[in-house]
Amino acid sequence: MTEWRLASAGAGMSVLPAYSDRLPDVVSAEYLAAVGFDGSVGQVVRAPDVVLFGLGDSGEVGADAVRAAAGCLAREVRGYSHLSITVPAGLLRPLVEGFVLGAYRFDRYRSDARLTAPARIDLIAPDADAAELRTALVLAEAVTLARDLVSEPGDVLTPSALADRAVEVARACGLSCEVWDEHRIAEERLGGLLGVARGSRQPPRLVRLRHLPDQGAPIALVGKGVTFDAGGLSLKPTPQMIDMKADMAGAATVLAAMSALGPLSCPHPVDAWLPLTENMATVDPMRIGDVLRVRDGTTVEIRNADAEGRLILADALVLAGETDPSAIIDVATLTDAAAIALGRDIAAVMGNEQPLIDAILAAGKRAGEPLWQLPLPPSYRSQLASTIADLVNYTTGVRHGTALLAGLFLQHFVTAPWAHLDIQGTALTDRTHGEWPQGPTGFAVRTLIDLVTTGLPR
Repeated sequence: MTEWRLASAGAGMSVLPAYSDRLPDVVSAEYLAAVGFDGSVGQVVRAPDVVLFGLGDSGEVGADAVRAAAGCLAREVRGYSHLSITVPAGLLRPLVEGFVLGAYRFDRYRSDARLTAPARIDLIAPDADAAELRTALVLAEAVTLARDLVSEPGDVLTPSALADRAVEVARACGLSCEVWDEHRIAEERLGGLLGVARGSRQPPRLVRLRHLPDQGAPIALVGKGVTFDAGGLSLKPTPQMIDMKADMAGAATVLAAMSALGPLSCPHPVDAWLPLTENMATVDPMRIGDVLRVRDGTTVEIRNADAEGRLILADALVLAGETDPSAIIDVATLTDAAAIALGRDIAAVMGNEQPLIDAILAAGKRAGEPLWQLPLPPSYRSQLASTIADLVNYTTGVRHGTALLAGLFLQHFVTAPWAHLDIQGTALTDRTHGEWPQGPTGFAVRTLIDLVTTGLPR
């Protein structure tokens, strides 16, 4: 664990920012040229008495560049015990966030010893205060929680185990927490969640978390929590199943965001709903053609057992709506179509109220988590029609616009202002860059925290 301190001077290895238009003279120009260091964002050079990290042009330095540069720096200074980092003016928070997130590794199941993060870091930042440092560390800790949860193997982080972790987080962070077992879930008529869970030996869970600073209408967060998705009877091939322990990234994101609200003294009430299950073909899996009844009475014909996330979200969205929230925001690894459209660095957002979507886009920009709005065309709704039920869960044979169709399916179950974040492409990264080491990202944790602490548009 690294100890962070604000200081006017430091005794550790000196770490200085370097700009492409004005390289510091503490290292000779010849040496920098020889090692190819020109101050570009993400470059790091270690000299005998100093470490330089590149931030690009001095006139264009912003929070995103500092986060990325600090993430790269963190991986290059493992093994140092004590650093003294000079912080660019006004940019302490992104530097600390980027450093902590860039240094992240999940080593729980590794047997080999690896270089560790510095034991102490002094931040040379005359304009900063302790509250800013604390906020940065709380945000980074929340993202780390999400990454840890997504990293856990599916046989370890079962639905009941994830529910237990939620209880622990709630106890530590001052949240109220309620967990429904499979019997309560049946009593509450959560037919989508029960239908998906039928195929697994692991019973489902429904977790409700509450942050209650006052008695106003809550913001409701909903996170998809499929702790392993084999596809049910629509069984996935092995290459597509490799990362399916991460199909609970939406639930991990929401739980992690909730963990920060107490420490950050969020003034707004926030509820979280986490439907948790596996999607397996082991016991009595739902069949193609089965009809499930969601909590609000909507019947859904199953056309694809691997389109299960929207089924468990439907029940949770109905539950959230019954509390008269000011808004509902769901987060889910829902469709490959969103990832194909936007790639691995940008998540999709869609919804039924433009001011809410605009607030989410702005929060994502401030947090360094880019999102892009996709439409919900009313003319596409007819594609969800079933001949025997109210809806189908999947449009068999349709290749185009399937992320939008998934969004339209979810929209059927909401009556409040609502937005849907599809993080299928961004929940994992296949390359190390900036503050994003390869693997789980914790994407959207900081966006949600920013959004709910700032407050929704009126």
